[in-house]
Amino acid sequence: MNSSEIAKLAHVSRTTVSRVLNGHGNVSESTRQRVEAVIREHNYFPDAAARNLVGKQNKVLALFIIDLAANRDQYTISRSQFFYDYIAYAIDIANRHGYNLLTTIVHQDNMGDIDRLFQSRSIAGGILMGDHLDQTILARFAARGYKLMLYNQIRRSPAPNILVVNYDNFRCGLLAGEALVRRGHTKIAHVTGEPDKLSVQDRLEGFESALTAAGIPFDRKRYLEYGAFNRRAGGYDATTRLLRRNWEDLPTALCAGSATMLMGTFEAIRDLGLRIPEDISLIGIDNVDTAMYTTPPLSIVSTSCEEIAKVTVARLIRLVEENGVESCDYVIPDVTLDLRSSIRAMAEA
Repeated sequence: MNSSEIAKLAHVSRTTVSRVLNGHGNVSESTRQRVEAVIREHNYFPDAAARNLVGKQNKVLALFIIDLAANRDQYTISRSQFFYDYIAYAIDIANRHGYNLLTTIVHQDNMGDIDRLFQSRSIAGGILMGDHLDQTILARFAARGYKLMLYNQIRRSPAPNILVVNYDNFRCGLLAGEALVRRGHTKIAHVTGEPDKLSVQDRLEGFESALTAAGIPFDRKRYLEYGAFNRRAGGYDATTRLLRRNWEDLPTALCAGSATMLMGTFEAIRDLGLRIPEDISLIGIDNVDTAMYTTPPLSIVSTSCEEIAKVTVARLIRLVEENGVESCDYVIPDVTLDLRSSIRAMAEA
């Protein structure tokens, strides 16, 4: 089977087949789907890839960062310290195991890149993280046998070829809420990411549980605001909206749901002329180096990006090489609380 035969079966030109294989955008969606269906049916991949694989084990992994935001004017990786740090650790860890790591950003209009890389056998497995993918897409990946590692996407693996790793996000939110409650705060607000994100849901649940255990009601209409989880501007805009609508009766403490949002929240509080911690105490979730160097240094519930990279890369390699692991689901438990001077005790008022 060659590209000319694929073209004939799909009723398109050989050039069109080449465009589909190389992910070019100047092919209609219906034509792309027809060509990809023929490629899958005949298990076709380009001759170059076939020659590279003869007698060799594929040693390339892919990192797919899902970015479904409508606004693509902003950069994806550089906007988030998590992605920046994760990629650095993941490359090092993959290299130590003899693998290379290909990184690609997946938007709505190039979702087919995931299929293309697997079907051409360019990669042995992939790590998928970022924005929440629809369950039907994940089910399709599972059915096609792709060896994938999903980070903070779903709670349970749908198939043996799909591994799931999550952080203990409930505990992250719980520790943040408890830190504020212990300092005597009762008017506590929370800004966090998109509500369909698994990490957002679990962190919010943990945060709210801490308040409930202390007998403090959490008024979501007043004290909860959603924004963009992986964007600094998401924290800035969400915090500005929340504080402006509560300007006559401000919360005394605020929790930011991610490290990237935390820095935006910090800037928004300052730009509104408020002081940290005198007017509003502040804590964030996830580790961010800059939190130590702000004035005042910011309290955080710290997660380990290095541990995330170690677990996700090593488990994917085991799946690739051994065709399975003892458990498809894994939760990273390492969460620590780093208290700094951004939280004041209410007795100090």
